[in-house]
Amino acid sequence: MKAIVFAIALFIIPILGAQPEFEPNDSRMLRVLFETKGSAFFKQILQQPDKYRYQIIYSQIDRNRKGIPFVTIHYYHFNKSNYFYPASLVKLPASLLALQKLGSLESFGVGPETPVVFDSAWHCQTRSGKDVTQLSGWPSLEGFLKKMLVVSDNPSYNRTYEFLGYDYIANTLRQKGYTDTRIIQRFDFPCDSLSAYNTNPVCFIKGNDTLYRQPAAQAVQRLVNPYGDVYMGSRYYDALGNLYPFPRSFMFNNYLPLDELHRMLISTYLPEALAEEKRWDIKPEYAGLLKKYMGIWPRECRNPSFGYADHFKKYLLMGNGTPLPDTSDVRIFNVVGRAFGLLADCAYIVDFKHNVEFCVTAVIYCNEEDVLNSDRYQYETIGLPFLGELGQLLYREEVQREKRFPFSNADLRSLFDK
Repeated sequence: MKAIVFAIALFIIPILGAQPEFEPNDSRMLRVLFETKGSAFFKQILQQPDKYRYQIIYSQIDRNRKGIPFVTIHYYHFNKSNYFYPASLVKLPASLLALQKLGSLESFGVGPETPVVFDSAWHCQTRSGKDVTQLSGWPSLEGFLKKMLVVSDNPSYNRTYEFLGYDYIANTLRQKGYTDTRIIQRFDFPCDSLSAYNTNPVCFIKGNDTLYRQPAAQAVQRLVNPYGDVYMGSRYYDALGNLYPFPRSFMFNNYLPLDELHRMLISTYLPEALAEEKRWDIKPEYAGLLKKYMGIWPRECRNPSFGYADHFKKYLLMGNGTPLPDTSDVRIFNVVGRAFGLLADCAYIVDFKHNVEFCVTAVIYCNEEDVLNSDRYQYETIGLPFLGELGQLLYREEVQREKRFPFSNADLRSLFDK
């Protein structure tokens, strides 16, 4: 077994501070926590980093007497160049981008609930119709946001991507400092290559009136993965069931490195911890929608309603059904990814009753055969138990950790009283 050398790599992001440019080593605090309090199952996973390709980023949050957050970030086996397919994790940046762009259309009378219609102008595009799950009977950006964040709906992501457009996504992410993130595809087979550069005409309407018309667009840029021709798997099946005896290239697929995703989470819930130019330009009421839909349980959702269990899409802390402590008042604000045997979660976890708040972003590879698209993955036996225990370990550590000033966020709590 290879020897693993650990070094301390803790740093604090002060108010108006910037992200570091280096890749930190493993956190001693996490190593000690995992070694002393992790189960035999958990430690067995950690002893096989090449097999399970896990990466963990955990942020401790401390506030001053004015409530301003200071963030201490701990990394464990993080490697930015170790590619993993982000799957539905991209729904967080897509939501942030959509709300920021939506704010620029306010002068046209356009808002989150405004009905929106998509036309087609390319061979792989589709027109939209009515949406009976929405109160207006029509699709809206709020409806897309809700479905994406509550139950990770892919068609809603596709429409959001079409509203944003390839170049807007690329330019805005770069302006905000997310230089390695690539959101360059829909989730539509077989239209994920050339069609990604072409996005639909979009109209926001009110009755018979058109409030704003966005023409079809063809991207000027052509982005690829910043690390070149990256691969996953030793073999893979294509969508038609053909087996290829070599790794699959992901050069033209989405890429969302864990550290940039983690910073997006911090920018959503703890914007004061980041430099102002790295924050999103999103109206507070729009940001409230994002936070609410990331944090509600599926049973609390309306228009549409969902019948999923509470732990659906809540991998950290709850795993594949672990109940929350009876004495807790926990909310999990998160987005998840699940594809090709990769399981990931990015969460801001709070317990209003016990003065707890922390961020954790993690990914693990649960594909024993290392064959992509085989549908023989170990989500239930490896991935969900691992992420569930990871969340539990960090939660228990946070309950015991002393904080000088208590966490209090009445605005966040009030989202669920409406």
